[in-house]
Amino acid sequence: MSNPALLLSDAEKRRAHQHSRGIFFIHGAGFASWVPHIPLVQEQLSLNHERLGIALLAAAIGVIAAMPFAGRFADMFGSRQVVKIAGLFFFPTLALPIFMPSFWALALSLLFMGFAAAMMDIAMNANGVSLERARERSILSGLHGFWSLGGFTGAGFATLWFALPLAKTIHLPFSVTILLVAHWYLQAGLIEDQAKSATRQPSSTTKEPGKNAKTNKETDKSIFWVLLPFGICAFIGQFGEGVVTDWVTVLMIDTLGSTAAIAAAGFALYSAAMALTRLSGDWLVMRFGRPAILLTSCVLATSGYLIIALSPHFVLSWVGCFIAGMGLAVILPLLISAAANSTGRSGGTVVAIIAATGYTALMAGPPFIGAIAERYGLVNAFLMTASFLTLIIPVYLTSMRQRLKTVRNS
Repeated sequence: MSNPALLLSDAEKRRAHQHSRGIFFIHGAGFASWVPHIPLVQEQLSLNHERLGIALLAAAIGVIAAMPFAGRFADMFGSRQVVKIAGLFFFPTLALPIFMPSFWALALSLLFMGFAAAMMDIAMNANGVSLERARERSILSGLHGFWSLGGFTGAGFATLWFALPLAKTIHLPFSVTILLVAHWYLQAGLIEDQAKSATRQPSSTTKEPGKNAKTNKETDKSIFWVLLPFGICAFIGQFGEGVVTDWVTVLMIDTLGSTAAIAAAGFALYSAAMALTRLSGDWLVMRFGRPAILLTSCVLATSGYLIIALSPHFVLSWVGCFIAGMGLAVILPLLISAAANSTGRSGGTVVAIIAATGYTALMAGPPFIGAIAERYGLVNAFLMTASFLTLIIPVYLTSMRQRLKTVRNS
């Protein structure tokens, strides 16, 4: 099974790189366009923190439901095809929650959103891994940087819309229309990567199916243990990212009495920090190495959370959002790239395994924190998340130190 991307000319690879950046950008812009509406949906349906958290759990269930299919489909049919189809479902689901008349209708719409978002996310990351191998240099952090840049743009546009005398219910339908048009253009320029052929040449392994099955089982077991610490760190990092994404605007409004526009600006600063750090992430990894970047990211993320939780003024909360964005920015792309290099497996397989832990935390973290906030307060919930982020350090020290040092930085 060969990778067609390796046969492309340099000009074709550069063009595919630009389109891949665009796909990451619009996915981030779409997600960030929905986030500022969370407090508004909470108010519209009169939900307390716990009920809102349960509704957000539906999105996590959608993500989990997509996991068994996303990586497999990307490897079977090619990641570009999965990105194409998933995007046509993902972007329209962004506008559904704000029109839902009840708690259960909201939960169902978020279920669909989580499923479609995960399918597209895993497929576009798998496509990025294949492009990274074709270009023979690190690009995944930069692609995630464009996701965050899209998040900053989406959040910034929402902030501007909310500050103007425009109907808030029109914002998402308007944004979704633009994103769908952009998606249809951009997906056509992605590389065609590994797609399993319907016919295969006989090999020595096919002559001994029993032996081949045993070998595959042993290989899968070995891969699991290699990827386990990467998955744990991805879970911790994505837990922190999910909490700040869904709850920082609520925290600023409830605790500091901020307006929706000021709270949206805080999330926009968080997204800007994510974008700037990820855009320089490939250079940072090459310059300082993966271990130093992972540990520094952990310290920055924890510090940002502490500032957000203990801030007496929204300006200081903005600072905390920016620092938290810097810390959480490169954890996931660093882990995906390192995991792919350490196994040599196809992009869809590796991304799906890491995503099974990381993206589950991204979606499951907010409802869990919602339950904690309902009982102990949102500030204490953020302090608990800060403590949880520090666990990346012992995981690294006990099981990842040697692996990160031996995996290439490029």
